[in-house]
Amino acid sequence: MATNRQNRKGRGFTGERMIEMPKEVIDKCRAMPLINQLFITQMGFFPKALHHYYQRPTGMSQVILIYCTDGLGWVQVPKGRVQLQAGDLYAIAPGVPHSYAADPQQPWTIYWFHINGSACAESVWATLGNADQLPQTVRVVFSPERIALFDRIYDTFLNGYSQSNLLFANLTLPYFLASFVLPDNFRPKTRVAAPVSATDRAIQFMQDNLSRPVTLDNIAQSAHLSVSFFSRKFRQDTGYAPIEYFNHLRIQRACQLLHFSNLRVNEVAAQLGMDDPFYFSRLFKKQMGLSPAGYRKREGIQVTPQP
Repeated sequence: MATNRQNRKGRGFTGERMIEMPKEVIDKCRAMPLINQLFITQMGFFPKALHHYYQRPTGMSQVILIYCTDGLGWVQVPKGRVQLQAGDLYAIAPGVPHSYAADPQQPWTIYWFHINGSACAESVWATLGNADQLPQTVRVVFSPERIALFDRIYDTFLNGYSQSNLLFANLTLPYFLASFVLPDNFRPKTRVAAPVSATDRAIQFMQDNLSRPVTLDNIAQSAHLSVSFFSRKFRQDTGYAPIEYFNHLRIQRACQLLHFSNLRVNEVAAQLGMDDPFYFSRLFKKQMGLSPAGYRKREGIQVTPQP
């Protein structure tokens, strides 16, 4: 079944999840020696993604990793077409023209990453083998621990872009890749839950209140600390002032709403407790490097007119 650009659907899959790093965060990753060779710029989960389709005639500057856990799909590159089914991982190297799509009868369920960094191309060949061979997948047995690892990375980013979160999530990525390259050696350890800190309580409060205006006073109260002490402690733990961190979380949520819903820009702003859509657009552009409308255009997202 032929699929064209107009039929492409990158959103609307029940249960979908996606995170995209702001430009400032990507620049920060490039400057961090421990992760500047390999770091995540986007990641997501699309379940039973009927009509999912992308075409990039000139490729991307990043590695795209697609891990299929159910259904069927395909990836087309200049050297040929590869079919993906449950258990298959495929990586698309930087600069390679490509397209990919879910099977129309049995649409795939996929976990995916966009990966940047000075060694991102090498990661493709470390995962798939020789660069000159024909397109092929890596096939592994399904592992709940592998999915739990993906969720751990995702949840870490969901809690904001502090230096510790960026380090933990991106240093966990090679371990995730190792579960495909060396599945017999993949032995996840049992984790002991860490005590909840004041900063953790504050971040949870922020997550629970993304749809309403929040003040520094509100956040400090949720952490059971004075404003002055809390502000110093929060910046020490995360590298951000509390309101700046909260705004990062709101723009993170805005990317998801712009990607997965038909809400207009002013409606997205309202969903995030912002009465002024112009302020929202300025804040979005400051973090993401382009306007909300520009973001949708770049992603090829068409908003369905509402009756």
